[in-house]
Formats: sequence, C-alpha cells, structure tokens
Amino acid sequence: MESSAGVFVVCLLVFGALNTLATKLTFQLQAVNLNGVMEPFQKPWFGVYRMFQGMAFVMVFHLFNEARNAAKRRKMQDAKPGLEDLNAPVPAATPLKAYFMVALPAALDLLGTVCTYVGLFYNSPSVWQMFRGAMIIFATFFSVVFLKRKMSKLKWLGVLMCCFAIVLVGMANVLSESTQVQKVDPSLKFYGMGMILLGMFFQGGQIVVEEFFMKGISVPPMCIVGMEGVWGCIIMFVVVFPIVGRLPGDDVGGVQENLDNDFHMLNSSETLQKVVGIYLISVFTYNISGMMVTYALSAVHRTMLEASRTVVVWAVGLFIHSYYPSSSYGEAWNSWSPLQLVGFALLVLGQATYSELLTWGTSASWRSAPSLAVPLLSPAREPGEAVMSPAPASPWTPSSMHSPKGVMDLPVDLPEEPAVDLTGLEEDGKA
Repeated sequence: MESSAGVFVVCLLVFGALNTLATKLTFQLQAVNLNGVMEPFQKPWFGVYRMFQGMAFVMVFHLFNEARNAAKRRKMQDAKPGLEDLNAPVPAATPLKAYFMVALPAALDLLGTVCTYVGLFYNSPSVWQMFRGAMIIFATFFSVVFLKRKMSKLKWLGVLMCCFAIVLVGMANVLSESTQVQKVDPSLKFYGMGMILLGMFFQGGQIVVEEFFMKGISVPPMCIVGMEGVWGCIIMFVVVFPIVGRLPGDDVGGVQENLDNDFHMLNSSETLQKVVGIYLISVFTYNISGMMVTYALSAVHRTMLEASRTVVVWAVGLFIHSYYPSSSYGEAWNSWSPLQLVGFALLVLGQATYSELLTWGTSASWRSAPSLAVPLLSPAREPGEAVMSPAPASPWTPSSMHSPKGVMDLPVDLPEEPAVDLTGLEEDGKA
C-alpha cells in the first residue's frame, strides 16, 4: 500500500504541474491558420474543450466500478442467508438523476476555466497557479450568502490571509521586470489577473452548486468529474462553439473563435498535436492520482502536495530560463520575486488556517464546532476536481456523498442540520 501511495504522490505532482505547463505551452505554440498565416494557438474555448475531454475519460473508471459493484450486489443477493460479508458493504448504484444534475456545475466550470485561460495568456504559469487560490475566497462568500453558513473566526482569518496573499502576488507580478522573453504590457497583466479572479468567482460558485444540488445523493467523485467532462463536451458543441463562431472577433472569419480554424491549426502542427495529447493524458491521470492520494493518505497530505505542485511549476519556469535564457517558456528570478514567494507562503498558510490545520494558539471560541468536518482546499484546485477523504467506519447515511473507496469533500461548510429535540418523546416512552 505504501509503495502504491508513493506512485500516486509522484503522479499527482508530475501530472498536476504538467497540466499547467502544457496549457501555457499550447497557447504559445504557433501553427498555420486557414488563411495560411502563422499565429499562436491562443484558443481559450478549444482549451476548455480539451480539459473536458480529459475529464470525460474518468467515466471509464466510474463505469467499471459501477459494473463491478453491480456484480457484487448480485452475488450477495444470491448468497445463502448468514453468509453475506457484512464487513464489506457495497455502494448502491449511482442515482440516474445524479448524471443530469452535474450539467449546471459543468456550465459554471466552463465559464470559470475559459476566464482563467484568458488570464494565462498574459501571466506566467506560477502567477496563474497562485491566483487560483482566490477560489477559497469566493467559495466562502457563496457559502455564507446562499447556504447561510456561519464561519468561525479562524476561517475568516484564513480568508483574510488569502486575500492579502493574492494582493502581494499581484503586486510582484505587475512591478517586476518581464518574467518571459516576450514582454507583456502591465495593463494586460492586470486584465489577465482580473480574468483569473473572475474564473475563480465562477468556480467558487460551482463548488457550492455541486453541494447544494447533490446533498443527500450518493455520488462517487469519479462520476462527478467524468460527467462534468461529458456535459462540458456536449455544452461546448451544442451551445458554445455555435455562439463564439458567430460573435465578432479577431479569429479567422472575423469571429471570436472559429472551430474549423482550431482543427486546421491542430492538424497542421505535429508538435501541437503532441502537446494536446500529453495534456489529455495528464488531466486524466492527475484526477485519478489525486483521488487515490487522498484515499491512501489523507486530505492534509493532498493539500500539502498541491502546494508543492505550485512550487514545481515555478521551479520548472526558473530552470528553463536559467539554462535557456532566450526561451519564451522560462521565467526569470528578479528583484520582486521574493515578494511573490512571500505571497505564495502566505497563501498556503491562509489555506491551512481556513482548514484549521493551523490554529495559531487561538482559543476554542475561534474554531468550528468539533462535530463539523473541516475539509481542506488546495491553493491550486484543478477545474472539475473532486477531493476524497477516507470513508468513516460508521454505517453510511443518505446525506453522505460516497465513492467506492471514500467520501467526497467540498471546500465549503454547509449549514448545520437542525437538532431534533427528543425530550418529549423520551418522556412519553417512560410514561
């Protein structure tokens, strides 16, 4: 088990960083368009479609688990009375309506991801990765406003730390010298960071919508990730591509994004095809590895590993620039980089404070009630990603969201269930 966990940890770090780096590389590669002109493949809507494709592959694992569990249930039904293995309960089949309820979160994921991809055009992968930590701010906002959740003082402290961290990272990004060979105008950097924050607004809402609609339904995390991918692909072809193919823009034909041109450019560049293929495999492997890491270890390990992933992305950029200064894919260390590093460290501490992993010596009045679960949120949660924690030893309840090997946790706290007063019933029983 330990060796398997080690493999999943390595896969989480490698493929998590590869997701970000491959996305940035795709947007910088050039290919011939329909007009015979070389241009960068800056196609955010096609990038979102690629992401959903990678997520949709996870459905293969979900359907395999569903078929295996169905076979186990039939075997248990056919077993003689008293011979059932009561220590190995088999999850019930995923409700049919769960497959359709994922459509709305998928739409929010779509909007959020395309905004963040536009932000990646004008910012380095490390800044893009760190700015995604703003999701916890918006997820908290939605949980307080729409789910009427009362947050502990320690959680609010974590949110404030994250806000300050985002400001520091943004300042370092704008004030620094260009971190790439291709210089970016400061106004475009501001625009890009604003788009990333807008994307986190949508994806913070996505998290709350997922929990609001699916509370009380047993939904394996692989089903949520996979079906968001399936619905995302459907929405892209039925709704999004027809619309952006008619809106005025700078793509071939004077539209926002020409799907025919996207495929033409992809077919004309073998390098671009390889990078896109690597990305699809990476997204699929990353989601599977992330689920298994949280199951085999813990959500705490998962959070720390996700922070390490951001470090890996930044380190790769620094390495490329150090050995290949002329490369447009590198990132330089400059006089403002220490400020960015401080912002990143503060972001990780803010996330740990929000999850109450760090209490800073505060009294119990600052913390959540002990009975409440305290899910952990990574500073760099991937779109469509579900987070699992080990399944409890107690029997399953209808309000839990179970997978074959774990329970789905979302980075917001739900309103507490109202307590039921049984005093009167007890007195009646005694009488």
